[in-house]
Amino acid sequence: MVAMLVDAVSDRPDAVILAAGASRRMGANKLLLPLGTTTVLDCFLRPFPFALFGRVMLVYGDPRVAEAASSYPLVCVANQAPALGKSHSIRLGLARSRSPLGLMFCVADQPLLQAATVERLVKVFIDKPEMMVVPVAPGKAGLQQNPVVFPAASRMELEALQGDSGGRRLLARFPAQVRQVPFDDEQQFMDIDTPERYQLAREIYALRSQP
Repeated sequence: MVAMLVDAVSDRPDAVILAAGASRRMGANKLLLPLGTTTVLDCFLRPFPFALFGRVMLVYGDPRVAEAASSYPLVCVANQAPALGKSHSIRLGLARSRSPLGLMFCVADQPLLQAATVERLVKVFIDKPEMMVVPVAPGKAGLQQNPVVFPAASRMELEALQGDSGGRRLLARFPAQVRQVPFDDEQQFMDIDTPERYQLAREIYALRSQP
C-alpha cells in the first residue's frame, strides 16, 4: 500500500544511511560485527525498503563497509574526514540527494529496525511533506528516535550543522514542525554503541529469529 502511494506522486524522498562512525567504544567497526548468521550492517540493509526512495546513499568511512554494502541498490559515499563529526556525513549525503521532496536520515547500527516502520514514516511524511517526521517509543514522547524524515525546506539548516550535531538540533529548534509517530516496539530503535548494547542486540535478534 505504501509503495503504491509513493508511486502515485511525482517525487520520492531520498535516504541517507549514516555509516561512518568510528566505533571507539566498541574497539572494532560495529557494523561488521557478527549478528546471527551475518553482520550488523547486513541485518540493517537486508530488510530496508529501497524502492520507497528515489535514491539511497550510504556514507561510510571504512572501505570494508562499502564493500559489504556493494550488492545493495545504493550509492556509497566516502567520508574521508570522519573526525569532522556527524555533520560532515550529513552534508556528504545532502550533496548526493536529488529529491525535491525531502530525505530520511538513518543510522546503520540499528539492526533491529523493521521495514514496516520505515514504510510508515514515509507514508506519514508524504501526507505532510512540510513536516519533520520522527518515531517515538512508548512513554518517551519528546525523545525522538532514528530514522527521521526531513522536508526539502530543512536542507539549509542541515547543511549548517557543525561537529557531531545531528538533525535533533532542528527538531528542538522547530518543535511546531515536528510530527511524532508512535511505535510500540521500542527495541527496534536500539543502536549499537557499546559492547553491552551489542550483546543485548544479539540476544534480541536470536529470539526474534526463532521459528
